[in-house]
Amino acid sequence: AAGGQTATQRFAVVKDPRVQATDAELHEQHAWARRAHDLLSRVHAAVLALRDARAQALAWAGRLADPAIKEAAAALGRALTAIEENLIQVDAENPRMFPSKLNSRIATIVPLIEYSDAAPTLALRDLTVDLDRRAEVELATLERCLADDVARFNALCRDAGVPAIVPTPRG
Repeated sequence: AAGGQTATQRFAVVKDPRVQATDAELHEQHAWARRAHDLLSRVHAAVLALRDARAQALAWAGRLADPAIKEAAAALGRALTAIEENLIQVDAENPRMFPSKLNSRIATIVPLIEYSDAAPTLALRDLTVDLDRRAEVELATLERCLADDVARFNALCRDAGVPAIVPTPRG
């Protein structure tokens, strides 16, 4: 709106006439890219959640003298770190020095899928499915850890009369 006046205009979005791909191929490309992007988002959200749970457990272990809580926190920290190390590379600022992990592999396939105006190749689709399967294994392991190991740690904390870990809501 300018000067109290509003103007509207209808328009249509059309495909670039130089693009040879069909609409169905472009929709397929978008669907595969979205799948990979959503998986990457889930992996990153999982890393944030596990880091939060680990930090809370280690903080309680540092504040309490109870050896059972200290050991439980250390065990929980080790379990969460093992999952984190499968999801992301935590050892180096220079990724060429250490092998890439799931998040960087997933992040790499998104632009490869989006690179051309065509449906993704069979190899890219297979790679996406494989990375999805591998990430789901780690995410399920994390869910079990957050459900079972955190619950055991929280029970120890409650028995000691102290607050416990409050997992970060994920959604």
